[in-house]
Amino acid sequence: MLHILAVCVWVGGQVVLIGAVLALRKTQPQVIDALVRSFGRVVWPFFGLAIFTGVWSMTSLTSTSVAWMALFGIKILSVTLSGVTAWLFQTASNSAVKAMAGALALVSSIAALITGVTLSG
Repeated sequence: MLHILAVCVWVGGQVVLIGAVLALRKTQPQVIDALVRSFGRVVWPFFGLAIFTGVWSMTSLTSTSVAWMALFGIKILSVTLSGVTAWLFQTASNSAVKAMAGALALVSSIAALITGVTLSG
């Protein structure tokens, strides 16, 4: 349950952030950096919690199929890409890099969410 909460905050936060950035980009672009920093203070602990609880739940697995392990590998890749691109979005100074990183962070987060739901049965 804690894992699902953490993932909801991580993925949902990205959806809200992208919507806010798109709206503010035209009206108040000077506040975007402060918004992104505030976003980071809220969601990074939840990303860490999602990683921790995901690893913790892996310790209870008894046996898995090859197909399950392949999908799990895709999930781990998606989670890693999500974290790296979200960090890049938060730290990049180039607006084109920020836009690409933000889009990749959201897409990879959603991919991780979908594969996680699929893996859970």
